[in-house]
Amino acid sequence: MKLTKKLAATLFASAGLASALVPLTASSASAVSKYGCSYPRVCVYGGSYSGGSIIGWFQDNGYQNMPLSIQNKPDAVVNTRNDDSVWLIDTGANPDRYICIPANTAANLGDYAHPNKTTWANDVDTINIFNDDGRCSGTNQVRQGTVPANWP
Repeated sequence: MKLTKKLAATLFASAGLASALVPLTASSASAVSKYGCSYPRVCVYGGSYSGGSIIGWFQDNGYQNMPLSIQNKPDAVVNTRNDDSVWLIDTGANPDRYICIPANTAANLGDYAHPNKTTWANDVDTINIFNDDGRCSGTNQVRQGTVPANWP
């Protein structure tokens, strides 16, 4: 009986020590790269996001003109950010048009009709990465809209 109590006490103490160590060794949640686009970037692609090439990436929050070398060339976008939505903007339209890409979303721009009666592929020249909840108009779906010309 004494041996059983000692064994039980040893096992209990070992289990307590092991459970105390679990939080120290458990991995924390981490962001994930997608389709070759590293977190926390927003990448634009020539071709589809699953088979094309990254032609540019953006990481800073705020409004940014795309370099001239890639303006109106993106065919797809991957937003790896966990809590920021992204507007891809066509400033050639009047008023300016945007397509909003929610957090952790990949989209082939050719799948979305542009108001100019084509698609969003090859119609994006500006990007705005918002420091927000990662949603577009309150949803986790791609949305479109307009803003006044020469916004912001």
